[in-house]
Formats: sequence, structure tokens, C-alpha cells
Amino acid sequence: MNQNLEVYYDIEDDRLEIQIGERTECYFDEIDDDLFEGHDKKTEELKGYIIFNFIRRGGIKGIKEIKIPLPANIQITKSQS
Repeated sequence: MNQNLEVYYDIEDDRLEIQIGERTECYFDEIDDDLFEGHDKKTEELKGYIIFNFIRRGGIKGIKEIKIPLPANIQITKSQS
């Protein structure tokens, strides 16, 4: 089954959202400071992530890479600067 991956950045809120598949009603758990993982309320399926204070945390400059193996986990690695 193919799923779309949507990435959205809100510059005013400094928030990066990563959505997996179709939008559904979700709940979010904080898995690290300002990093939330979203799951479908009915199926518990992983639906995405929200990263608050993205640029303040280093944003693109502070992140070496983002790996998202679908449909599993996300890895965010800070660059060595």
C-alpha cells in the first residue's frame, strides 16, 4: 500500500509537521522535548510527527539528516557543528 508523506513548516509557530497517509483524528504523545508522535485514535496507526521550535532547535542547519522509514520510526540527527 502506498502512502503519501506530507511535510509542512509553519514559520509563525516555528513548527514542522510530518504526516503519514490520509488525515485522521489523532492523539499526540510527547516523546522528547518539543517532539510529538501522532497516532490514529481508532487504529493506533502511526500518523506523523510534530516538532515545535524547529528553527530554534537548529532547524535545517542543525539537522544533518532526517530518516523516515515508512511505516515505522523517525530519526533526527544533529549535525556536528
